[in-house]
Amino acid sequence: MSMRMRNLWLPLTIIALAGCGDESEDLPNTPQLLIDRTELSFDTEFSAGTYVGATTFNTLYIENRGLQTLELTEASISGPSVFTMKKPEDWPENGPLKLETYKRTFIEVAFKPNAAQEFTGKLTLKSNAANGETRELTLKGKGVAAPKP
Repeated sequence: MSMRMRNLWLPLTIIALAGCGDESEDLPNTPQLLIDRTELSFDTEFSAGTYVGATTFNTLYIENRGLQTLELTEASISGPSVFTMKKPEDWPENGPLKLETYKRTFIEVAFKPNAAQEFTGKLTLKSNAANGETRELTLKGKGVAAPKP
């Protein structure tokens, strides 16, 4: 039960992805990196943006869709310091984060604009995935001036 409760907030796209065949025979023998998107944007769906000095968050979903263990060796952010990243808590201090078949993890990115402008950065994932050892995701955020009191 507790496992189900924790996952209630996951976006619907993930549930759709998870529904695609639970037959592990269909999975490739190699490690496969599955991510739920290729871009993380922050508060931009209504082009509202994020108030300068405030923080918004976005979470990247990562899953191994292969039979061999997926080893995440690096997650890093490049670009302006308005973007910061929180690695999964179970990522070892020295060495890769290992994900067995169908295991998942999350990387949280925070956006805290320091000016009323648009910002872009990059999140880079490195792993032993057969479907792409290096993945680069665009980070997009827009800082807007807070309303005057």
